[in-house]
Amino acid sequence: MPVNKIPLLESCNASLPTELTETLALLNLPLCSSCPAEDFYLSCENGSLVLISADGEKVRPTLTRPSRFIGNQPFLRALAPARGGTVIDATAGLGGDSLRLAMIADRVIAIERHPVVFALLASALISARNSSLSMVDKIEAHFGDAIEVIRQLPAIDVIFMDPMFPAKRKRSALPPKSVRILRDIVGDDTDDEKLLRIARQHAAHRVVVKRPLHAPPLADDHVALHAGKVVRYEVYLPTRKQS
Repeated sequence: MPVNKIPLLESCNASLPTELTETLALLNLPLCSSCPAEDFYLSCENGSLVLISADGEKVRPTLTRPSRFIGNQPFLRALAPARGGTVIDATAGLGGDSLRLAMIADRVIAIERHPVVFALLASALISARNSSLSMVDKIEAHFGDAIEVIRQLPAIDVIFMDPMFPAKRKRSALPPKSVRILRDIVGDDTDDEKLLRIARQHAAHRVVVKRPLHAPPLADDHVALHAGKVVRYEVYLPTRKQS
């Protein structure tokens, strides 16, 4: 079940960069004077935000330079029209895909609607800029529902979607810790089909959806599937807006 009201440890305000505290103020997250014993909360370490779970597990959002693309990888084939252009990352999360998109695009608009995840994303972007990761300067973070934000923007070359992966029916290895914790607070994406429909109405060239290999395609009319070892990239063409 999604969790929106995750508090921030009040003492962190004095140790975080001004840019980040201003973002946190806009998000209007609740404050707590001490560490909650049985809930998620946001704390700070070395000038950055950390999400801490009830059992003490931590999610530290960190952006590091991605590995260089080798050959004709599925990601590159799917995102070909984004080269030198503008791309929207409609489900930005902690920014990993946004950073990969910034390796090929000139401008990345990263949209995240969950206030706590957006706070972590903002923290990661600020830390990456401070560590001279220059490609982060291409990324613009927007807080809000991608469906509404996309409607307010002009047509964009490519819109990229990475909705929360559906759970596997059969037991398998657990997903990474950060993914499990984020699923706990964000829940499943129940409007991914609607987001795809809106994205196709506003993309100039294509919409690319990242999906796990075990999941069915998000829609039946994809024009290409570029599969890797774990995920595939579904390519959808733009559609006309419904009157």
